[in-house]
Amino acid sequence: MPENRFLRAARAATTLAMLSACLSSPPVLAAGETRSRANSVVETRPLRLRPSGHIPNTAGSEISGLARSTREKNLYWAINDSGNPPEILPLRANGEIASVSGRGIRIPSAGNIDWESLAIDASGNIYVCDVGNNFSLRKLLRVYIVPEPSPAAASTGRPKVVDIRYPDENGKTPQPLVHDCEAAFFFRGKLFLLTKRLQDATTALYSLDTIKAGSVNTLTRKDSFPIGGYVTAADMSPDGKILAVLTYNTLWLFHDFRGNDFFGGEKTAVPLEGGGQIESIVFSGYRSLLLVNETRNEIFSVIIDPRERSARQ
Repeated sequence: MPENRFLRAARAATTLAMLSACLSSPPVLAAGETRSRANSVVETRPLRLRPSGHIPNTAGSEISGLARSTREKNLYWAINDSGNPPEILPLRANGEIASVSGRGIRIPSAGNIDWESLAIDASGNIYVCDVGNNFSLRKLLRVYIVPEPSPAAASTGRPKVVDIRYPDENGKTPQPLVHDCEAAFFFRGKLFLLTKRLQDATTALYSLDTIKAGSVNTLTRKDSFPIGGYVTAADMSPDGKILAVLTYNTLWLFHDFRGNDFFGGEKTAVPLEGGGQIESIVFSGYRSLLLVNETRNEIFSVIIDPRERSARQ
């Protein structure tokens, strides 16, 4: 989402002091949510980000999601935000565009209302998440599912179109600023979403338990966490042991959790400096990450070690 004046002001107010304040007053949880978050957050030294690559402007200027290829080493898929063509873009880790045309690969019959996140399952199916909902006014959101194409393809196969909704709408006026979402990831065969709650800087975790085309699939609310910022991206490590969650100024690492109680394990917060409006994250290895700045097309490569409480470039 382009960063308007409201978001810039909100972002400036989201400081490390806010992290500790939020953690001391956890939000009221919905039925079925876990409450295993008594262990504290460990904050590392701030990490000053320096670009390791740059994506050409022909790729677009609002990269909003990344996923790592299951078919080819050093290949990643990216999407652009609302208003851009309904395409997925093959990229190298240095930002080089891997397609023959130097542009994206179109998804037939798809529309880009507010593409905000990208995920890929173990079978190589790409999930394009049209789940942006800045003012919580969209009642129905959409996920396009396509098999991973060759970087040389002109278009993907026809997508499976899956409509989704939040469970607490039920035709009623949604609460303000709580159903925006820019982060999705796969874990043990299931798609999870983390919301970007402009109302209270808390993120809510949902799972997509049914994937039926031609009907509306209701998300299942699982948990929430006072993350002290606005979630812009998330990804699970290849071994399923670390959930990386990105806000505008912090890289969160959730690890040593049991099952899908991601917030119930250990939590490490890495303050970020110099990265600007970072809205995409993907694991490039078991303990390495790529981050992309949405407005400057800069790529940042980060090495993490949650047990040593460290992150470096």
